[in-house]
Amino acid sequence: MRKNRISKFITLCMCLSLLFPASVKAEDLTYGKVLDELAAAQKELADNQAAIDNKQHEVNTNNAKINSLKSEIKQMGDETVKLQQEIVDSNNEINEKQDQTKDLASYLQMSGGDNLYLEYIFGGETMTDFIYRSAIVEQITEYNEEMIKELQDLIKANEDRKKELAAKQEEYEKKMTELNNEISKLNADIKAIGGLAPSLEQQVKDKQTLVEFYKSQGCTSRSQVIGVDCAKNVSNAGFVRPMTQGYVTSHVSYRWGSFHRGIDLGSAEGRNTKLYSIGNGTITNIYQDSYGANCIIIQYRTVQGEYYSALYAHLSSYAPGLYVGKTVNSNTLIGYMGDTGYAFGVHLHLEVYPCRIYSDSECSTWNKYVAFAERKFNEGYKGAASVINFPAKTYQTWYTR
Repeated sequence: MRKNRISKFITLCMCLSLLFPASVKAEDLTYGKVLDELAAAQKELADNQAAIDNKQHEVNTNNAKINSLKSEIKQMGDETVKLQQEIVDSNNEINEKQDQTKDLASYLQMSGGDNLYLEYIFGGETMTDFIYRSAIVEQITEYNEEMIKELQDLIKANEDRKKELAAKQEEYEKKMTELNNEISKLNADIKAIGGLAPSLEQQVKDKQTLVEFYKSQGCTSRSQVIGVDCAKNVSNAGFVRPMTQGYVTSHVSYRWGSFHRGIDLGSAEGRNTKLYSIGNGTITNIYQDSYGANCIIIQYRTVQGEYYSALYAHLSSYAPGLYVGKTVNSNTLIGYMGDTGYAFGVHLHLEVYPCRIYSDSECSTWNKYVAFAERKFNEGYKGAASVINFPAKTYQTWYTR
């Protein structure tokens, strides 16, 4: 009875396994993940451009406000000049009216025997004419006094308007200063954000190249695992040699009283030897070591989910367009063979170890990495020769990667 139950359970499991095939492991690199990385890079680039456009719009808006303020300040300046002239003219007119009034008062008080106005008044031939002429003199006096009051009110109004314009002009100039400061800040932001654009654009291009590369290797479905379901012969299924033609001059070993972590590779092409990435990864360091050797560190992840770091040293020069964070594949040129730094002859010093230099705890510092590499060697790991098909014999030339 128990055997029957076990048999039925096994049969059920087999049926379920046919209905529900084994799921993709989380650490597997699928074609879908590659597509998602491209989409994420494209979105980051688009967001970056949108941020630049938004800030540029703010700059344009602020410039328009500044131009409007400049126009208003100019109008206020013109109005102030006009008001000042009106004040001067009004004061002159007041002085003139006051002089006329004084003269009239003098004439009316008979302070002068030869007073023209009195002569005018008393020059009337009839009483009616006399009254008429007296009324005219009185009206002129009242008119002058009213005009003086109106002119004084106008001067006060103009003075008040001048103060108002001065305060407004000061306010506008303060706003202009604030807007100019904001524009300077926005332009600095645009410069900073724009500085990321070339790198982001290159990342998108690199990821597009990678997608097209996998596509050419038969990857069509998001669920396909790179190196298993498609692209079986590319670097994520196993690393490849860093150059098309070459030979081993020295393997990882103890020599000259110390541990030599890398495999040394030479080529008949010498300095013209093109060096490529051994697989699909990301550049994490580009630097010169303490001896002056040109070096590159690239981080890789295999289809089994294992991380590796490869250190390329003594390059004569770097390939153009390299930068930290750049995505590379096995067809990416990284530089040319050389003898920079502490080197005896033109060659490539290549270190490949299963840890992320300056990232994983056991390789978080250079000293820890050196100790890790030596420990792995003593455990049987042969450096790059353990993951790349190099000839066991030295100076045995290969002609394919």
